[in-house]
Amino acid sequence: MASINPSLRGINALMPHCRTIRMFGSAALHLAWIACGRLTAYFEPDLNSWDTAAGAVLVQEAGGRLSAL
Repeated sequence: MASINPSLRGINALMPHCRTIRMFGSAALHLAWIACGRLTAYFEPDLNSWDTAAGAVLVQEAGGRLSAL
């Protein structure tokens, strides 16, 4: 259960500011959807650089920005 705690804390913090939270699996897919405007934000704790590298390039090339919370 310890591995889900960071996600639950993040969801609890985001819920008052969001209409819905969806999780589809792939970090690269989520970031690609942000780059093309299908999603507005993505949050997931404990990702490795290889999980986000391709999606990060897409977001930056589309004029978006990435940050660490």
